[in-house]
Amino acid sequence: MAHRLEITLIDDLVDAEGESIRRKTRDYLNLVLDRVRVIQVVTIDADLTPDQLETIRTDVFTNPVTQVSSDRPLDVPFDGCIWVGYRPGVKDNPGDTALEAVEDILGLRFQSGEAIYTSRHYCLTGSGLSMADWRFTRKPKSKANT
Repeated sequence: MAHRLEITLIDDLVDAEGESIRRKTRDYLNLVLDRVRVIQVVTIDADLTPDQLETIRTDVFTNPVTQVSSDRPLDVPFDGCIWVGYRPGVKDNPGDTALEAVEDILGLRFQSGEAIYTSRHYCLTGSGLSMADWRFTRKPKSKANT
């Protein structure tokens, strides 16, 4: 069964990655965003108990001083959200590292077919954004991707 954890910075802290993306959309795309918050998503495709999931959420993936996390969607306000992850078959190095950490903390080995995958949600907020403004999120497929 797949489990999902979401991790983000405490709301009072500046999201440096989000701020960098906000500036780049202004500079390169001439699109003004009010705020960008980044949520790290960890998908665990393994049969774990609720206690094991809570242990890895708190002991592996969350810094209690600077981050909040949940096994449910976080309440981060946004006008639009872009979800970025690895394509099937592409090596997910952060996911592999997370798998090793989880195995070490729980003292178990994942079975064949079990894995951990990472992705990010970019939660965008902007006053006066239209549907046309969101077109920058779409990239045409190249022939190599079809």
